[in-house]
Amino acid sequence: MDASYLDLVMAQQDESFEEATGGGGVWVVADLMGGNVAPVTLEAIGAARSLADSLGAYVYGVLLGAGVTDQAKLLYQAGADGVRLADDPALAPFAVEPHADILAGLLEEEEPEIVLMGATDGGQELAPRLAQRMGGGLIEHVTALSLDEMTRAVEAAFPVYGGEYYEIRACPQARPQFLTIEPGAFARPFMDEYRQGDPTLLEVEVEAGRVRVVAPAEEFEPPEVGLDEAKAVVALGRQAGDRALVQALADRLGARLAGDRGAWDAGLVDASQVVDVRGVTVVPQVYVAVGIRGDTFHNAAIEDAGFIVAIHPDPDPPIFELADLCVQADPDVFLPELLEALS
Repeated sequence: MDASYLDLVMAQQDESFEEATGGGGVWVVADLMGGNVAPVTLEAIGAARSLADSLGAYVYGVLLGAGVTDQAKLLYQAGADGVRLADDPALAPFAVEPHADILAGLLEEEEPEIVLMGATDGGQELAPRLAQRMGGGLIEHVTALSLDEMTRAVEAAFPVYGGEYYEIRACPQARPQFLTIEPGAFARPFMDEYRQGDPTLLEVEVEAGRVRVVAPAEEFEPPEVGLDEAKAVVALGRQAGDRALVQALADRLGARLAGDRGAWDAGLVDASQVVDVRGVTVVPQVYVAVGIRGDTFHNAAIEDAGFIVAIHPDPDPPIFELADLCVQADPDVFLPELLEALS
């Protein structure tokens, strides 16, 4: 043999490849949260990878922002074959006009078949503008995808009437096909840390926009961050004890208050606060479950959380199998001590 076994093993350590070029294919426009690639972007790349494999096409990621160069590696690790990067101070904070202009110029040149974005504030602003400018089709808030390989058209399901039922639509002729992906609807892909690439840099020429930031608004309360985008979540269940203590813990941590389906049944939280695969799937940095036993639907909705703390009076609730830190204690006794320690 010309190559030793060790040589073959070492050759497989890094999956580095020539940057994909040539346009066409399936493109994903990245969303940012706090300067980091949003989870919905990685979910969109996973969906794009499945479509591209069926089409025999490449997956491209587009990342626009300020100080985001180090985030490009995540797009490769999630499955992108190529990344287009614009890292410029003029692109932060997010503004529709410069982002739309850069994307329109890029996509008109590359002529993609399909463009995916998150169904976020930014994605919902950009997708209709780009679709109108390029004469493409648009389907929003998509929760499932399939492909008609004969026509190369994406068949997309989306909820109507608040999710009472779903419709399936396609854009058989309009190109590109723009789709906004509902956060949490698609599985996060396997992150291959050995998958690498060198992004193609985009030139940024930002003209003064028609909308300018003059000064902070006085007596204005910004809208609350959605539960699915919260960085910290404190959730309660039927055995949480005093709800006021759980609310105090959420306030102390700067977290959103939520609950499981049992808490909703007991009237402790609203339907919009239910953490459950049938409700809201969350990916916070910290998730604190107080008095939640943890059924299958709840645990599946928190499995991608960064760090999970479970507080429960029973010795072996199912959530303890998932939690990073388990505390067997009566919440009414433990929470006052925890709040005092946090003060």
